[in-house]
Order: sequence, then C-alpha cells, then structure tokens
Amino acid sequence: MNHYHIYEAIGRGKYSTVYKGRKKKTIEYYAIKSVDKSHRSKVLQEVRILHTLDHSNVLKFYSWYETSAHLWLVLEYCVGGDLMTLLQQDGKLPEESIHDLAHDLVRALQYLHSKGIIYCDLKPSNILLDENGHTKLCDFGLARKLSDISMTPSSQLPQAKRGTPCYMAPELFQDGGVHSYASDFWALGCVLYECYTGRPPFVQKEFTQLAKSILLDAPPALPGSPTRPFVNLINSLLIKDPAERIQWPELCNHAFWRTKFVQLTLPPQPAFTNMIELSSEPRLTERNGDRPLRTRLCPTLVEKIQECLADKTRILLLE
Repeated sequence: MNHYHIYEAIGRGKYSTVYKGRKKKTIEYYAIKSVDKSHRSKVLQEVRILHTLDHSNVLKFYSWYETSAHLWLVLEYCVGGDLMTLLQQDGKLPEESIHDLAHDLVRALQYLHSKGIIYCDLKPSNILLDENGHTKLCDFGLARKLSDISMTPSSQLPQAKRGTPCYMAPELFQDGGVHSYASDFWALGCVLYECYTGRPPFVQKEFTQLAKSILLDAPPALPGSPTRPFVNLINSLLIKDPAERIQWPELCNHAFWRTKFVQLTLPPQPAFTNMIELSSEPRLTERNGDRPLRTRLCPTLVEKIQECLADKTRILLLE
C-alpha cells in the first residue's frame, strides 16, 4: 500500500473498513477497503469475481494487496455514498427517482446473470451512487457463480444460504432452496419497495416471525398513489413461488420502463431447475395469498440467523 495516501474512513463493516485514498503523485481518488486477514478466503473469492467484471453499474476493481494483518482492495470511489444513507436522510424516494435507480439495478443484475453470477446480497447498503446519481453494486463477498451452486450436493444446500435476512427470498428459508436469478429478483423487489415506503416489506424483531412473514404474508400495499405499472412490477418481483416470479423476458419488457432493455443470453440454472422439479410439497407452488403455504424451515438456518440477530449483525453466511 506504499503507492497510496489513506485518508478518512468512509464506511465500516464488522470485519472491514473503507477509506478514501489517493494514488501518490496523482489526483486519482479511490475507495480502499481494508479487511481483516482472517477473512482471506472470502476476500479472494470476491477478487476472483471482481476480476471478471466490467460494467458501468458495477463498482470497478483495480487491484489488491496483502499486508501482515490485512487485505486491501483498491476500488472505484463513489462520492454519492450508499443508498441506505440516502434513505436514512430522505426517508423515501418519489417514483420518478426510483425508476432511474431501478433501471440501473436491473442493468447491473442482467450483466451479472449473463456472466453466470448470482449477486446474493442486494440491499441498500450495497448500492453506491456516483456523482451523476447512477448506481453501482459493490461488495461481492457473498456472490456465487452458477457453476458453484450447481456443483453443490443437494444434501449441502441448506448450508449454502447467504444474504441479509429481510431481503432473502422465501425459498432460501426452506430445505433445498437455492440462490438463483429469482432470488436476486426478490431482493430487488424488497429494495424498490423500501425506496418507495422507507422500510422493507417484511420487518420483524424475531427471526422466526420474520421467516414466517416472508413465507406467508403478502407485502403491505404501497401507500399514496403509485402508478399501476410500478405496483405491478413490485408485485411481480415479490411472488412467493420462485417458479412463478417474474423472469428476465417479462422484466426487460415491463411497462414500468421508459426505455426497454436489450435481452442478453443467460446461462442455464440446473440447481434452480432441480429445486423446482424435486419439490414434492406444494409449499412454493401457490401464489401470494391464494392458500396457506406449508413450509419447513431449515433448522441450521434458524440457529445461525438467531445467532446473527443476537449479535446485531445483519449478514448471514452459512457454509
């Protein structure tokens, strides 16, 4: 790290700190992320993914360094901070602003999915804003490649759940559920809902109540006078059954967008297909509010998330 000046901290996590930095003898500014070396494997996984990405709505990765106690990632610096801070300041956003933000997020997810990557942790604190108000996804520590998910034995799938509980899709709280395009769409729906209302659609103090709400309850109706296309988009993203949730062709051509998306070729999701085909219970085949869902929570998932909540930590990672 001898090539950089390190300035004030601009973000903190449980095991990491992000600083504003400048490359010596230049006027080039960067975000420099310092991570405790005990998380080396997670950082290296993130680096492997970031090395393959190049998109205007994904935070740029430049290089990484290793010192005696820390790993350092040199990343693009976004002067606008993150969406979570913006929502804390403003409370909520008008639909007009949400449209542009949502368009950027869909572009980012479409790019990642076309590269065979499931993001797994879409939430306001992982959405950065540049000087022009464009959004960029950051923090790929929980992202997974489709090839890795597909190679995970079905007996190990309950231990492969990751994400932030109130943004996790219903299927991820159940035995055999897997991350997929559909689980990223659910998280997108939660984020857009939060942008409009000021809070996620499902919020509870206890994990068991949160899981039950995500699995069984319809999201509260959007207040005010949202447009019909926006309401339809949110409802389509927050369908309980991942097989019935909106898919890429519908999302790209949805009436909410003023500018349509160019559809990209996406790799298959064998693990997701197996989850749908092998499910012998109707617990995920019923749409929102039609009939009660029958579900069985993964015991390990319950135990681990309860530990996270007791520690006031929002991140879940079971491996």
